[in-house]
Amino acid sequence: MLLLPLACRGALTLLLSSPFATSSWADSPRAVPMLTYDVIVHDQSIGQFNVRKTPTPTGIQYRGDADVAIQFFGEKHMVTHFTSTYHNNVLTEASFNDQLNGRTKHDALVRWDGRGYCVWVNEASSIIGNRPATYSTASLYDHEPKGVNELFSERYERFCTLRPVAAHTYELNLPDGKKNYYRYTDGICHEIEVQQPLFTIFFRLRHA
Repeated sequence: MLLLPLACRGALTLLLSSPFATSSWADSPRAVPMLTYDVIVHDQSIGQFNVRKTPTPTGIQYRGDADVAIQFFGEKHMVTHFTSTYHNNVLTEASFNDQLNGRTKHDALVRWDGRGYCVWVNEASSIIGNRPATYSTASLYDHEPKGVNELFSERYERFCTLRPVAAHTYELNLPDGKKNYYRYTDGICHEIEVQQPLFTIFFRLRHA
């Protein structure tokens, strides 16, 4: 989500392996496929990021799980989990938990109360936004953001800008000044590029 581990944390937010059909993932409300991304640095895999989309009686829930390990001034092992729940096309609840070497670094819960988002981060609380989110970083994996210029970040608990920069390629501007790039084939994100000062991290969709 998302070090390297420390630098990767925003990336893994951001960012379950099985064969899938892209049309059923994007179009069928009954489908419950799973997308698996290999996390690549310097052409070597350092872990994987898995995303599942599950229908609910009133909407959709996304779940993401990442596991990354690397030798960088000692062994670093990062585990990230997030969930995003939509009710009638509105993000109503999201959670994000980030652990480094078994210790929680970031633990967040976000809930829509009808007027704004109530946010709890590492036991501190706040209220942000005066409008509901209809698109978030969780949506980026199965839904190409055509016409979307803003999304809600589950990791940063705020709205971020998004813009197209090439055919089927979008730039996400994060609150810390970093930029992530999302590339799509048939509406499914097949690659995420996260640029860091000393290296570039790629999340590449694993095909069946």
